[in-house]
This record gives sequence, structure tokens and C-alpha cells, in this order.
Amino acid sequence: MTTTAVQVREAATVDLPTSAEAAFGFMEDPASLVVLDDSIELGVTLPGPKGVGEIQAFVDRTPSGRTGMMHEVVEVEPGRRAVTRNLTVGCPSGGVLTVVPLGPDSCRLTQEFWAELPAGTLVGTDAEVRHEYRTLLADLMRRLAAWAAHAPGDAA
Repeated sequence: MTTTAVQVREAATVDLPTSAEAAFGFMEDPASLVVLDDSIELGVTLPGPKGVGEIQAFVDRTPSGRTGMMHEVVEVEPGRRAVTRNLTVGCPSGGVLTVVPLGPDSCRLTQEFWAELPAGTLVGTDAEVRHEYRTLLADLMRRLAAWAAHAPGDAA
């Protein structure tokens, strides 16, 4: 068991052949996760505020059945940056999305995942979470590149 909290942070970046507005719009829509993750069946925004305070809900298929996930948007710079926190796991965790224009039809997208593992966590859990984040991010970057290559014009 760990005696102190351990923070895990992993990020990945991809340059996309689409505008920053299109990329950000695609990523901020929870329904897009169905395209980016084969295990996600549904992604929706719950009724309530748009932007800060927005709650996004997802249905995930796992080997043991369906599970639900919810994220809250805690910061947003429209078209540029969004920060979420996970509402359905036992430790503080979340993500940071940043999109920077490189030109009118290209952008650089960075996705970061983080978790704060509390003291008393099994030794090695941080390495497992880090590996899971790296795997998720590599697949996400690949899928985003494929989406952007086939996105018609500036469509999100």
C-alpha cells in the first residue's frame, strides 16, 4: 500500500487536417465518443447548463455488462480548452482537452487524462493506470486522425 497520494498524468497530441473549431466541436459533443471508442454505446448531455456545469453521461459495454460514466465540465474556453472531472469513480480524475489552430484547416489537439490515487492504494496501481491511459490515448489519437481525414470540410 502507498503511504502518500500519487498523481498520474498522461497526455497525447495529434495534428489534424481540420479546423480547430471543427475538432473542438466534435470533441465537446459526448455523442462523438461512440465514434472514438468501440465500447461506448451512448454519449449524451444531461438537461441543464451548457459549458461549465454541464454533465455528460455515457453507457459503456464491458465484459461484465453495461456501466455508466458521468463527467462534469468544470472549465471551458470555447473552441480552445475544456476540463472535465469524472463523477463516477472512487478517486479524483478527469481530462483536459486543448485545441490550437495551426491554420484555417489544421489544428493541434492534445488530450490529457489524470487521476489522483489516494494514500493506501495498492503499490503498482499507478503503473496500471498510466498504462491504461497511454493505451486509451494512443487509440484516441489514431481514431481522431482517421475522423479528421474523412470529415467533410469543416463538419463536426
